[in-house]
Amino acid sequence: MKKITIPIRFGKIKGLCWGKGNSKKILALHGWLDNAASFSELAPMLAKEGYEVIAIDFAGHGKSDHRAEGHFSHFGDFVLDIHGVLEQLEWDKCTLLGHSMGAAMAVMYSVAYKEHIEKLIMIENLGPVPAYEQGTAASNLRKALSQWQTHNTKHQRFYQSIDSALQVRHKATPMAHKILRPLVKRSLKKSKKGYHWRTDKRLKLRSMVRFSEELVQDILTSEKPPTQLILAEPPTYALSYPSIKERIKKLNAENVIKIKGHHHLHMDKAGEVCRAVIGFLDE
Repeated sequence: MKKITIPIRFGKIKGLCWGKGNSKKILALHGWLDNAASFSELAPMLAKEGYEVIAIDFAGHGKSDHRAEGHFSHFGDFVLDIHGVLEQLEWDKCTLLGHSMGAAMAVMYSVAYKEHIEKLIMIENLGPVPAYEQGTAASNLRKALSQWQTHNTKHQRFYQSIDSALQVRHKATPMAHKILRPLVKRSLKKSKKGYHWRTDKRLKLRSMVRFSEELVQDILTSEKPPTQLILAEPPTYALSYPSIKERIKKLNAENVIKIKGHHHLHMDKAGEVCRAVIGFLDE
């Protein structure tokens, strides 16, 4: 594994690379409040299969720069970051592999620049959620503005060790500590008061404008590269919204795989996910 830095317009994107120099390329995109280390189990397996895998930390996540002070993180900004990263990597073509929020970003980028993406792999997501509901625009905007006016980026909770922070994250993402530790460690920063999450706190603010379900499904039905959808079985909280069946239908993926596990199955079920991915990429 190699640590990398990719300068793009807004600042520096940090990441991890496995299988450097391998001819086949994968750009891996993590989920909300996660980071590149969420691929620490899956990426080495893919590298052994001949792939160079670069997993990035999205802005405000992991070790990447935060957005400028006073700025809001919009969903589309992360898609711009993907474009900036791929411009710097100068790959002819690659596979986009996204988990959760990363899967939503991946499909949006893939329909806009399908000529640059060889295949698309989506794990545990089918676009932005929750979608806009008619009649809620004004109330949602008011709540978002209120949050923005009262938020602050000062860290108020500190942990005396990585293990104590790991215990907290384990409650939200239960799995073997050995597998979860790289993700937690990359999310932490040490200060005189102890460890705190380095993740940009603005990422938890409500979006001022939401994508409509109609727009999301328009994206899903757009022309795109051959697509694989990997879902946990039974269905997880991340796909509990009412339109999920319709979104799956609209996506019309060439390959749909269900694997027994939870939302982060690419971490503790990495072997099964790898076999599914390689089977799709070798088609």
